[in-house]
Amino acid sequence: MPLSPTVTVAFSGGKDSTAAVLLLREQGHDVRAMTMRLGLAGEDDKLPRVETLARVLELPWDVVDVRDAFKKKVLEHFIQAYSRGLTPNPCVQCNRHIKFGLLLAALGENAPGSLLATGHYAAKARRDGRWFLQEPADRRKSQLYFLAMIDPPALEKVLFPLAALTVGEVRARVVGLPLANMEESQDICFLQGEGLAAFLQRHAPDGFAPGNFLDANGKNIGRHNGALHFTVGQRRGTGHAAGRRLYVVARDAAANTVTLGDEDDLRTGSLAAALPVYWRPLHVGEELAVKVRYGLHAHAATITETGGKRIRAIFKNPVRAVTPGQLAVFYDGDMIVAAGEITGA
Repeated sequence: MPLSPTVTVAFSGGKDSTAAVLLLREQGHDVRAMTMRLGLAGEDDKLPRVETLARVLELPWDVVDVRDAFKKKVLEHFIQAYSRGLTPNPCVQCNRHIKFGLLLAALGENAPGSLLATGHYAAKARRDGRWFLQEPADRRKSQLYFLAMIDPPALEKVLFPLAALTVGEVRARVVGLPLANMEESQDICFLQGEGLAAFLQRHAPDGFAPGNFLDANGKNIGRHNGALHFTVGQRRGTGHAAGRRLYVVARDAAANTVTLGDEDDLRTGSLAAALPVYWRPLHVGEELAVKVRYGLHAHAATITETGGKRIRAIFKNPVRAVTPGQLAVFYDGDMIVAAGEITGA
């Protein structure tokens, strides 16, 4: 009987990555762990706790320094995107460039033949000679949206041990272990408890200069204290009284304007997504489901343009708050077939 391949787990010392280690061992794999040094505040205090947990698990453990790449590909990208009036998703960039890019490449150099495993709630499937991301058993916890832009061939060397488990089953497996992190992982790890506005004010102060509120027709209707305080779909916190509910429907960082409108002004019948990743070819006229933000349900849409640089689609019904900078993720059933960054309607 052939030996199971060595598997290296992207190991944060939290519940999910620890459960992944235990599950892989049960399956007979030779399991190792690799923790990324990202350069986050408090990291020097956390890494010794991760090492202690690895020692308790009798787990070969190493640290890979990705600070420079994380700063350039994730932090700086996030700040620059916000400064351009976009609402970016840093987890998408981290998965694409760091975890399933740089980390996988480092693994290939240091442990040729080893597979990479993560604690993501995700699954993979092979169809017609291609690998696809597929929804896990516990769809409430699904993290497919954050993985949609990784390089599709990378799935050949990736395992998702939690694919068939619920959150409760995962938690039960790590009871009593000295986890390095008892908290649920944050969507934006580098905020470290700091508010988004405070973070952006430190890194992009120009976005907090006073500017004009506009109505849906472009008429000046008031003043705001900085465009970066707002995001598309926001209602509370505008400080603008109009006798009815108004929402942020657009933000122009270059002009430093924020456009307010009614609920109907938030809805759009189409979207455009730039520089897409294709898991398989799309076809004009094809009907798919598309998610425009993590946690939201998918919307029926028809592909009207597909190619190397852009996807366009028309929604069956108008969709609320389609936000430039977020991800459009296209599904065929429970599998992702394409994804790209939303550029507009």
